[in-house]
Amino acid sequence: MRNKIKVALIIIFFLILAAGGLVMASGLKEVKVKGNIYYTDDKLKDELKKYYVKGNTILTYLRLKYDKSITIPFVDEIDVDLTGLHSIVIDTTEKEVVGCLPFMGEFICFDKDGIMVGSIPKEKDNIPVVTGIIYDTAVFNKPIAAKNAEVFELTLNITQLIKKYGLEINRIEFGDNLSIKLYEKDVKILLGRRKHFDEQISNLVEILPKTKGMKGTLHMEDFSETNKRVIFEADK
Repeated sequence: MRNKIKVALIIIFFLILAAGGLVMASGLKEVKVKGNIYYTDDKLKDELKKYYVKGNTILTYLRLKYDKSITIPFVDEIDVDLTGLHSIVIDTTEKEVVGCLPFMGEFICFDKDGIMVGSIPKEKDNIPVVTGIIYDTAVFNKPIAAKNAEVFELTLNITQLIKKYGLEINRIEFGDNLSIKLYEKDVKILLGRRKHFDEQISNLVEILPKTKGMKGTLHMEDFSETNKRVIFEADK
C-alpha cells in the first residue's frame, strides 16, 4: 500500500509540473531498447510509439513504467529508465515461445500454455514449426482453439520437452493416426504414437550428435525405458 501511495504521489507531482508547462518542452528524442529477440530495434520502437505521450518525455516514461494495460506481442513485461529530459531506455522481457503454426504465409507463435503471443513472417531458429494441427482461431493473448484438443496437448508437451533439453528441432509433424515425426535438419525422427514422450526426447540429447552430417531416418517408435534400441536408416 505504501509503495502504491508513493507511485501515485510521483505521478501527481509530474502531472502538476506538466500542467504548469514546466516539462512540456522536454519532448522525447532518444529511445534505446534492449532485451528484444523477436523484434528488431526499429520494429519494437514502432510497437511502443502508440503508448508515447506526445511532446513529453516524463509522462511517456511514467506511462510505460506504470501502465499495466500495455500489451505488445512477444513482450511479457517492460522496464523503463529515464536517462534525461529527452531520452529513455526500455528493457524488455520477452515471452518464451515453444512453437509456431503456419498461417497464410506467416507463423503464429505460442507459449507453453498454448497462448498465442505473436506472429513472425518466416521460420526462426529454435522455434519448431508444427504441422498437422487443425485450429479454428488464433487470437493474440488467447489460447489457440485447436479442433483436436488431444493433438494440441501433445504438441505442448513435446515443444516444452524440446525446449527443456535444448534440441534443435525445426519441425514437428502429426500424421493422420497421431503418429509423430520430428525433423532436425536432414534427420527425420519417428516417435510413433503414445501419450508421453519424455523418455524418447530426453535420450535424443545423446543420440542426435551421432547423426551429425548424416541424412536419414531415426526409428524410435519402440524406444522405452526397457528397450533402448534405436535404428538409423540412412537415405540411399
